Amino acid sequence: MQNIKNLLFLSLTPRQKSQLLGTLKAYYKKFSSLSKIEIIDKFYEDEKYYIEIGNPHFEFMKDYFEDDKFYRDIEKYFDFLSYEEQQKELMQPYLDKQKELAKLQRKKAQEYKMSKQKPTKKQLFYYDKITKAHNIEKKDTTEATKLDLRNWIMEILNEFDI
Repeated sequence: MQNIKNLLFLSLTPRQKSQLLGTLKAYYKKFSSLSKIEIIDKFYEDEKYYIEIGNPHFEFMKDYFEDDKFYRDIEKYFDFLSYEEQQKELMQPYLDKQKELAKLQRKKAQEYKMSKQKPTKKQLFYYDKITKAHNIEKKDTTEATKLDLRNWIMEILNEFDI
């Protein structure tokens, strides 16, 4: 299906073809509630209107309004767009799962990085404040890491927020 773009609108220059395909895709997305025939009719109406007022989007469209092959190529392109949309919907659960796995990997990498770093002064200060505020015995922070302090702080916050 990927080669469909190479098989359509062979009489157009690459630039014309690119502009036309982009416009047709925009029409397909904008009027997704309509059928492909209605979208094509809407496109033809709009282009005829712009040609009549002397400001056409596509100069070459004048020659193709009555061409059945051009009309069929537009239909084929809309079929391709609907196929692409269906494939995207089918792939969505897999893409979501990949995003979740990537998010988990980033979190693990961040935790690993934090486990190798010394805590910041702000973290130490916040830990001191929070232990005093809740009358909790302070743990030894001389060998603690950023990850340790973060986890200790989160334990205290979770314990007293609930």
